[in-house]
Amino acid sequence: MPISLTHQCLEFSKRLLSMQTRKSLSSNAFLMPTILLMSLLCLSSAQALTFHPRMDQAKWLPDSHVLQCQLTQPIPSFGRAVFDSSAGQPLRFYLQSVSSAMSQGQALLQSEAPTWNPALATVNLGLVKVIQGETPINLDAALADQLLNELYLGKSPHFIRRSKHSEERPTEQLVDAEQARMMDSSIIKVGLSSVHFRAAYSQYLQCLEQLMPVGFEQLSRSRVHFEADQWQLNAKTMDWLNTIVRYVEADTEVKQLYIDGYTDDLRSGSYNSQLSKKRAEAVAAYLIEKGISAEQVTTRFHGERFPVASNKTAEGRSTNRRVTIRLDKLGAAISQR
Repeated sequence: MPISLTHQCLEFSKRLLSMQTRKSLSSNAFLMPTILLMSLLCLSSAQALTFHPRMDQAKWLPDSHVLQCQLTQPIPSFGRAVFDSSAGQPLRFYLQSVSSAMSQGQALLQSEAPTWNPALATVNLGLVKVIQGETPINLDAALADQLLNELYLGKSPHFIRRSKHSEERPTEQLVDAEQARMMDSSIIKVGLSSVHFRAAYSQYLQCLEQLMPVGFEQLSRSRVHFEADQWQLNAKTMDWLNTIVRYVEADTEVKQLYIDGYTDDLRSGSYNSQLSKKRAEAVAAYLIEKGISAEQVTTRFHGERFPVASNKTAEGRSTNRRVTIRLDKLGAAISQR
């Protein structure tokens, strides 16, 4: 209920009370309870709209995969809170809501003491950005990690922001700590519960131990290098190819691998063509030996063509003696090298 309507509600209760003397009200078995009930409803309507799991509802859902670890809490009537660690990416936290009632701008982030342990101090963690869309709040690794610590201590982080339907002008949308404690129906609070957090967090940590250190972004276009006139794979190259094999086995969306061999320009064109072919075939053979389907692998060789550095220097030639491995999730036509 908007504040103006709340004030009207309370004024109506006062007028109704003044219409009767205290004596006559006390003898009216119906009117007095009605006035008291209206007053309570008016007061409750003025409080901030809070989305927070009840103790009997609160749950944390760990989701474990070699490519992604998530820790999720459903928030009734709002959406869900998610801690996400994906392969090769930093930890992030986000609130997801199909119909977020928060206005865009900045929200106050507080870590509050739970009702069963009021001795814990409430801490202001600063202001965070609120945007429009299904994920109105997104936090970076540092702040996400701080939220995990607060939850582990048994505290309840809250995001406090004015409603997008608030009558306040955009420049007045900021909610400070004092306003957050006031009864104000224009304020929205979205909170996390620490109930059952530690057990789920333990499973989340176990997932992190087996999470791949690199993801598709790092692996989708990678290179391995060779000594002059060589096509044999060294230990460093095999370690990297093992990482690619592990990733492809875990990510069923990867449909095709394109293997391209190259050389420097110190030898003849025909020699370089055959050398680049041997390099590409050596990489492809190793991947297939380790479990990649031969049907997924396309091998090409280009000799000294398409250099990525100058062949006039030793460093440039070393860079050009390479095989590139490209992972394609769509299995579409070959794109640029």
